[in-house]
Amino acid sequence: MIIFILLLGLFFRLYNLEIFYPWGHDQDLFAWIAKDIIIDDHLRLIGQETSIIGVFIGPIFYYLVAFSMALFNMNPLAANIPTTIISLLAIFSIYFVFAKFFGKRAGLIGAFLYAVSPGIVFLDRWVVPTQPTILWGIWYLYILFSILKGNIQIFIPLSILIGLIWHVHIAFIPLLILLPLAYFYGDRKSYKFKHSFRTLAISAVLLLILTAPFFIFEARHNFIQTKSLLTATYQDRGDLTGIERVAKVINSGGRSLAGAFVLSNTVIELNSQLTTVLPFLLLLGILYLYASKSLIKNQTIIIIAWITVVFLSQLLSKRIITEYYFNNLFVILFLVLAIILSKIHYSFQKVPFVVIFLSTYLIFVLSWLISRPDDMGGFLYKREAIEYIKKDVVAKGYPCIGISHIENHTGGPTGYRYLFWLNKLPLITPGTDVPVYNIVHPWTISLPEITAKFGEIGVIIPTAKNIDSNICSDPSRKLLPLWGFTN
Repeated sequence: MIIFILLLGLFFRLYNLEIFYPWGHDQDLFAWIAKDIIIDDHLRLIGQETSIIGVFIGPIFYYLVAFSMALFNMNPLAANIPTTIISLLAIFSIYFVFAKFFGKRAGLIGAFLYAVSPGIVFLDRWVVPTQPTILWGIWYLYILFSILKGNIQIFIPLSILIGLIWHVHIAFIPLLILLPLAYFYGDRKSYKFKHSFRTLAISAVLLLILTAPFFIFEARHNFIQTKSLLTATYQDRGDLTGIERVAKVINSGGRSLAGAFVLSNTVIELNSQLTTVLPFLLLLGILYLYASKSLIKNQTIIIIAWITVVFLSQLLSKRIITEYYFNNLFVILFLVLAIILSKIHYSFQKVPFVVIFLSTYLIFVLSWLISRPDDMGGFLYKREAIEYIKKDVVAKGYPCIGISHIENHTGGPTGYRYLFWLNKLPLITPGTDVPVYNIVHPWTISLPEITAKFGEIGVIIPTAKNIDSNICSDPSRKLLPLWGFTN
């Protein structure tokens, strides 16, 4: 059954990969960093800058992506290899961890829900450094529950998780307060403090290796990240305060929980009253499981403390509130749902309500996925538009060209820079002295001039002209660095 669930998860994450591949600024940026590592031979200590100015994410994700892309001639589709592997590991980890503490039935149900739920599926298909958030949360829950049962022989996995915080998401830092809480409420009579030197040495080495890029970077750059992180704790970004902030925190948490089953762009359309009540429904489910003795007291305390820490850290923070800071709640959500459905199945063994429900859910989401329309402004059509321009440039023998974007979307054009480089387009800044190709999104806003259409993207080919090739090497005509790229 778990193999079947893993195959389902693989299908949902690879079906129409290129058509549904979200390709915007974040993806353009990770591909550019991968190019920096592989093509420019730059061994990096950092990834991209986070929402906190001066604080960067760790480089592990980018090395995984760079290695995968290098195997496939720098094709950015290859970046899906490490994220898909991480997704499959998350599915199996949910099964393993839930089954260990709550039975195989809960493990299978949790793994199934994670494997096929649309919001999670497309969150996993969104190739970003924070994608391993849920996998981290699953194993952190394992460590906490292990401590509660009196097992503190968890130094090796704990050192790995702590070492990965900077590489995955610094929002995990407040959750570390749960470690002493788990120890306090754990079965201290069963604690054994005898650890082999080998275990402690391996733990220390793993922690040192994973955190080494951070400390080396800090030493070389005057501890810029540490200073920026400390500044961010008291620097007001002008976001909501008081009761308005409380309401926004609760609503954002609810929107994140809804995002497990609903796509992020659809979550925005949900009624705010519904999303506000979701955190309370989750809490109600936890209390029900405690009352029905499916969760013991110390497990309930840890789970509620986990939720409290996440919401409280956002409430006290000076940062702008965003939904993805609540994504580490997904492991709690799937745990609660899995245990509740497992209880229902056990209570009604003669009538397989849960099996019927999950089978119906699978049919529904399969139908939805297969009938889902193309992403008309995504990777596939951006690639085709740029390849069309490349073909015309080669046919006309231009030594260099300019690119201009015509858009009616907020935020401007994103997701093109790496594809320009991949197709070896000789770009300089636009001007009257070079042929300028216009990329129009959506093409309907320049309908009379459009030469070719690719999904929602149109291309306007300039009239042929002779150009002075000397301007192609003019330093003043070089493009500015990709926004957000730090060398």
